[in-house]
Amino acid sequence: MVEDNLKSIELDVDDLRKFKLRYSLGQDDGRNSRHFLRIKVTEGAITSRQLVEVARLSDQYGRGKAWVTDRQSIQLHWIEGKHATDIFSRLEGIGFTTDKCGQAYPKPGYGDLRNVCTCPVAGFEKGEQINVKPLAEEINEFFVGNEDFLDMPKKFKISISACDIDCARSQMQDLGFFYLEKDGEPGFGAVIGGAMGIAKPGAVTGKPLNVFIKPEDVFEVSKKMAEIHRDYSNTEEVAKARFKWLVHEWGAEKVRDKLEDKLGRKLERHEYSGPKISGREHVGIQEQENGKYFVNIPLIGGGISSEALREISKVSEKYGTGDIRTTPYQNLILLNISPDELETSLETLKDAGLSVKGSRTRWESVACAADFCANSSQYRPKRALRSIIDYLEENIGDELSDFKVNIGISGCPRDCGLLKASDIGMLAVSPGENGIDSEKYMPHLGGEFGEDARFADRLPDSKSVDELKGSIQNLIEEALDEGYNNIRDLYADRTTQELIEIAEMGEG
Repeated sequence: MVEDNLKSIELDVDDLRKFKLRYSLGQDDGRNSRHFLRIKVTEGAITSRQLVEVARLSDQYGRGKAWVTDRQSIQLHWIEGKHATDIFSRLEGIGFTTDKCGQAYPKPGYGDLRNVCTCPVAGFEKGEQINVKPLAEEINEFFVGNEDFLDMPKKFKISISACDIDCARSQMQDLGFFYLEKDGEPGFGAVIGGAMGIAKPGAVTGKPLNVFIKPEDVFEVSKKMAEIHRDYSNTEEVAKARFKWLVHEWGAEKVRDKLEDKLGRKLERHEYSGPKISGREHVGIQEQENGKYFVNIPLIGGGISSEALREISKVSEKYGTGDIRTTPYQNLILLNISPDELETSLETLKDAGLSVKGSRTRWESVACAADFCANSSQYRPKRALRSIIDYLEENIGDELSDFKVNIGISGCPRDCGLLKASDIGMLAVSPGENGIDSEKYMPHLGGEFGEDARFADRLPDSKSVDELKGSIQNLIEEALDEGYNNIRDLYADRTTQELIEIAEMGEG
């Protein structure tokens, strides 16, 4: 009997140790939420049954709400610490862990490898040359709970995509892989040291490694690059503890030399500036390689109710194969919808308030969770984004449907809403006095990832959301009048002062 009790205690200790290495709660400071739970949806892959369990957790602990993040995780708020072990046990039961969430740690350290961001339609997209899902899976399986990589100077972010739009946005990652061919052979290019936040040296796009990486080498390159961050990044100052500071200090060539030292061999040289196109979403309804369809449901800022999660689960099981993907643009994709059932599935989604109609902007825009954050809890970027998109669709109409313009909204300079890389960026500066539309933001124009990557230019005067609606409408309508199918062509054709005048942003 005593031995049985000791064995039981030993198992409990093992469980606690397992949770310590693989699970944690994050710290909130807004909307009366003390903690958040970031469920690491590896490869963005979640089944209908797993989604139902997430909905149950949301109902029981998160006030019936959930948010898809731009790293393809699912986040719940209003989590109490006393419920952590129950939540972690249930996540373990469906095969999920969490990020380590070390943002409250006051010094360098406590950094882990965050969810590997990947193309959500990998393995299904028509014409795909490389299925990156198994590559991301191998990286995640190695790093999750690995004690050798749970105390890096700060977090480390990896992305990998082989689609021709680099939807995983390689240039904002510590290590970003994008599709590349060399002499007809499919493989990857890589960029390093990208980041959007204000930590030193500020926002930077990833620097090209100028090497050709074969698919079978992706895991080793990822592992060795994380080792370089762990062993050589700054451990004295939080503002310099990210990998981008090491790349800034060393330069990409020295990092590449150190990588090759660790690999014990040279990598094939191949010159490039980065992916040709980057930062677009797999919008709407598209045919898969197998003749079935995927349906991308736009969530605008990633917010969704537990009831809607259940409806998506039902549709996925009834009309597809129960396979769902989270996307880097805070949306959800249903895979393998039968051609014969496509229209019925869309009607079912519409009846549940999950229409897939609307402009590209609805899919491709991003907003941060400022209202839960200590840096910006007085702002509501996600609601502001929805208000703007609804206005633009109503006032511009069908012409906006295929027009390319994305919006990024952030509550603080850490820029979780990717404003610097968006066609139109907005940085919160004043909460206003009369609700969401009175909040004031500093507008930015002209950010983009890809071959001609650049950060958006800040305009001189802040405007309320209400004022910005009209200004953005003016810019889009000017571009449409000129025959452009995207806002970037207008930017290229006009000076900043001319754009200000078009948008009427320069008037008092």
